[in-house]
Amino acid sequence: MIDINFGSLFTIELLHSYYKDQLCPDFNISISNETVKALGGHQMVVRQYDNQLFAGIHCAGNVNPLKPFTTIDEGMQLTFFMELNNPLFFNFTNLSNTAPGKVYYFTNRNNNVSNGKTFLSTKIPGYNAANTYKPGDLTVNGSGTVYRAISGSNSVTSFDLSHADHWMVVDQNQYLSENDALQWLPSISAFQLGTPQSLINVVVLGYDTAMTAYTKALITETLTFSNPVPSFTLDLGTLQPGKYSLTVNGNQQWIYVNDELNSKKTFAVVDIFNETSPASCNLLDGSGALIDPAPKYSICFLSRATIWKYILASKKSGDINDTANLYHFNNPASIITSLKPIPLSNSALSLKLTLNNHDYSPIACADPQRLASITRGADTYPCSEIFLNF
Repeated sequence: MIDINFGSLFTIELLHSYYKDQLCPDFNISISNETVKALGGHQMVVRQYDNQLFAGIHCAGNVNPLKPFTTIDEGMQLTFFMELNNPLFFNFTNLSNTAPGKVYYFTNRNNNVSNGKTFLSTKIPGYNAANTYKPGDLTVNGSGTVYRAISGSNSVTSFDLSHADHWMVVDQNQYLSENDALQWLPSISAFQLGTPQSLINVVVLGYDTAMTAYTKALITETLTFSNPVPSFTLDLGTLQPGKYSLTVNGNQQWIYVNDELNSKKTFAVVDIFNETSPASCNLLDGSGALIDPAPKYSICFLSRATIWKYILASKKSGDINDTANLYHFNNPASIITSLKPIPLSNSALSLKLTLNNHDYSPIACADPQRLASITRGADTYPCSEIFLNF
């Protein structure tokens, strides 16, 4: 009898605060061509079930600790593509719709541990009074609690995190943001310069596993032209698929290189590495055995917060109140708006409308299908319009 035993190598979970159960069902996860080869060579299997991706590997015997039948090399890279299947996703998610040519990038190299989870997104930066914040921007305090900006601020008019009129407490999870977005470039492209130039310096830095930072010089070249040119051919064909730092004539940007994206509508790329450092990249223990329990990685999305705007069909003045007393409105009015942004959720709030001395409850809550904008002072907010037939 052949003894075939598979052990758990790692799991990736997708979470979203919009959903009552927090489980995000909005993505299909596929596997890169190089990863297909790696899976076959290491007798690994990868399967998606609902909001989770499970990776298992054939192990020798069935005695704990389990060891892979085929050795997993240091530096092994597994790449997955997240394809969005919900057209309303950006309406209820605290992200700007990614610009053409950009993808979000997640990896266990980020070593982002908080609230008992290991996140694949980059760490949310700590609060800095010198920074400019717009409504929806995220920051963290010294103890790791995440805050969402609900009004704009800058170095001249800054408001620390204690100001409840300017910041909303979220929780201690790490959420992705535009800091996770990279510019996708094919291996050979026409790179557009801001202004025509005749001397072009190109520097590409890759990840240095010893330094756990993008400090390894991979491409350093100078191109000269007899006359200034508006663009040039950028050849990145020597690079393996992945994230890099690209600097052209002193202008640095983060890029992702992978020609497979030519034929895909990819929302995000996930790279899982087996490396000894940082600890978040350990897929095996020091003896080469599987870690028990296996690493569980999280990608967490934050629900968009909008101004809720209720429009009464009767045009009579009414009052809307939150029975939980968390959110407040500009009562009384025939067009009633929330005083602060309210996070969207598929779990309804318990709101009550009082009109002509009659109470109506529950009433409809904001729907992500209808999203407008509203301006208050110097800030522009997404706005959810709700029509009530009263």
